[in-house]
Amino acid sequence: MSREAIAGFWAAWPRLAPTLEDELVAGRYGEGTEALTDLVEAMDPGLEWDLLPGREAAYALCLSSSADLALRPLAERWFQAAPPVDMVWEYHPARIPVKPAVVQVGDRRFDPLDVTVVIEPDHSTEELGLTVGHRRFGLMDEALQLQVVFRLLDDLLGEDGLETWVGSVDVVPHRLPWGIPFVDLAGEVDRLAGSATGKQWELMPRDDYELGESQVFINRALKRLHFLDMENIVILSIETSTADDPLLRQVEEDLAAGLRSEGVIFAHQVFDAFTEIYAYAAPGTEETLAELEDRWRPVVYNVVVDPDPAWDTYEDLR
Repeated sequence: MSREAIAGFWAAWPRLAPTLEDELVAGRYGEGTEALTDLVEAMDPGLEWDLLPGREAAYALCLSSSADLALRPLAERWFQAAPPVDMVWEYHPARIPVKPAVVQVGDRRFDPLDVTVVIEPDHSTEELGLTVGHRRFGLMDEALQLQVVFRLLDDLLGEDGLETWVGSVDVVPHRLPWGIPFVDLAGEVDRLAGSATGKQWELMPRDDYELGESQVFINRALKRLHFLDMENIVILSIETSTADDPLLRQVEEDLAAGLRSEGVIFAHQVFDAFTEIYAYAAPGTEETLAELEDRWRPVVYNVVVDPDPAWDTYEDLR
């Protein structure tokens, strides 16, 4: 269904774009934006659109998955089908960064220039933990404080930058004299993105309610944005209770060679009687996995392949 809806969107776009241009020049929304909403909702009701100043063109049409990682691959497929950028329009599968604007909440104004940030890098996840301060935050409840902060972060970093590089966010009701100006945060994120490896393996104890205690060896620095086509979770169960078993290494190497660029192994979990290997794979690799399963029997006694476009399994283990 989404494939047909994406094709329908771009088929309608040549007629819709001039109407949107007229509405943007006039400074008011009308039939064009109503039609745009209908076309976006036809792809998925959870998607949103935004019209912003372009980086190269006059206008940028951005889709947004609204922090729903399960929808981000759909936005990417829409983007991959887009026409070439011209002088008027460019296209993005997420909201792009813009100059942060003053946020007005009732009679209170939150100027980004008055906001300070303390950054705590988390090297194990290659993310930044943020403490954000403004003297007026104490006049609002916590939910509204976070709403203002995430609006500012979304403008400054863009949707993908915020999702990929920011971990925790805390809010305090005063300026942070030992922090940095809020607008300088973008440079810190760029530096992190430029140095990130995407490979930070860590051994962690875990107590499973049904299966008991285990040890998880997991790459905690994977970024969903870098593996958007990998929407299926793959879980292999192996009859071994030690991470040093050569059979485990052999199966991992065989799995990596079979999936190649169509998959990524991110963890194994060792229980008392068995071990599970976790990977993400792109749709279309099911036949390859079935062939591997036949070759691995009886060492690998179960292979599960399920949709997991939001990477819920990864976040649960991480």
